[in-house]
Amino acid sequence: MIEGGVSEPYVPFDKNGAVDYGRLKGAINWLQERGVRGFMVNGIGAEALVLSIEERKKVLESVLSVAKGELSVLVTSNSLDSTLELIRHAKDAGASYAVITQPLVYPLKKPVEYFKEIASKSQLPLILYNEKRLGNILTPAQVISILKIDGFVGYKDSTKDIGHLQEVADEMPETSTLLAGSDSLIYTTYSLGGKGIVSLIINVFPDLVIRLAKSMEKSDYKSGLELQKKVNKVRTILKSYGFSAGYRHAAKLAGIDFGHTFERSEEPSEQEMHDLEQKLKRENLI
Repeated sequence: MIEGGVSEPYVPFDKNGAVDYGRLKGAINWLQERGVRGFMVNGIGAEALVLSIEERKKVLESVLSVAKGELSVLVTSNSLDSTLELIRHAKDAGASYAVITQPLVYPLKKPVEYFKEIASKSQLPLILYNEKRLGNILTPAQVISILKIDGFVGYKDSTKDIGHLQEVADEMPETSTLLAGSDSLIYTTYSLGGKGIVSLIINVFPDLVIRLAKSMEKSDYKSGLELQKKVNKVRTILKSYGFSAGYRHAAKLAGIDFGHTFERSEEPSEQEMHDLEQKLKRENLI
């Protein structure tokens, strides 16, 4: 099972808005050289939902061509057929797990039945991903029911609701692995029995997230809490520059190029780039 510090790698775009597959492979190699052993490909934070089905397949294939660790892939779609198509492709390409969210925006009358149908036709073990930005947030009771379906092996929680997280952690099957879906809740998730974090900050400062995960694995809560405070401060800095622009520019400062944002919709100004660099220097991160 995917555990520890898992990267949700950004999709690098070139100046014309096309996916830069060469940069993507370079980024995966850079992360692996710094200790990252797990990847969740085509994530929401990575801006992959702007891609076509075929582009998402090619992104996965590019990562699999160089990745050496456990690898999962987000296959969410509003269409059940497209979701199953992406699972089949992920299996054929060599992925280890498929990560499934609730459909985007449109509500489900019977969410548990929806996930049961996917599980009955999936060729890969499934990780449930509850993402509040998509709407249709799943309740703790629904999450627990879904995790009891044959084929589901883990839960990535991105609700940022500690009460929800605690309720699920108390009742979920012992065979299911709990993963943090927000860098802000790594400490809390591990404290409740979690086994890892699907992280965006790890793309920029892998050592910081890996050290936090390892501290929690060793039950070194004092060090873990101090590292979580550091992660939270970094997260606040990076998020103040847009959905992904701050992360991407900080990555360049750290030595890795994730290219442009999608259609460069939120490229930071020269002044913003300077300000970001100064803030990271004050934190002794670059």
